[in-house]
Amino acid sequence: MSDHHISRRKFLKAGTCGLAAVPMAGLVWSSNAQAQERLKEDDPSAQALHYVHNAADADHADYQQGQTCLNCDLYTDPNAQDWGPCAVFPGKVVAAGGWCSAYVPRS
Repeated sequence: MSDHHISRRKFLKAGTCGLAAVPMAGLVWSSNAQAQERLKEDDPSAQALHYVHNAADADHADYQQGQTCLNCDLYTDPNAQDWGPCAVFPGKVVAAGGWCSAYVPRS
C-alpha cells in the first residue's frame, strides 16, 4: 500500500514541475518568434509592395506622413517596438518604423 502512495507523490511532484514549466515554454516560443528573419527591402515580396524600413523614405503615391508599420492593422504585435510580425510577410518581421503599400490604419 505504501508503494501506491509513493507513486502518487511522484505523480504529484511531476505534475507540479510540469505546471511550473508551462510559463517557461511560453517564453521560449515568444523568443523564437522574435528571432524570425528580418524582411529585406530587396526581397521580391517587399519590392512588390514598396516596403521600406523607414517610412520617411517611402516614395509612393499612397504614402501619407505618419503612417508606419507600428500603427498599421497588419502589424500583428503592436507591442513589438523595433521589429515585429506582419500578416503580409509571414515568417518575417518588419521594422516598426517601416511602411508598405498594403498599409491599413489601426482602428
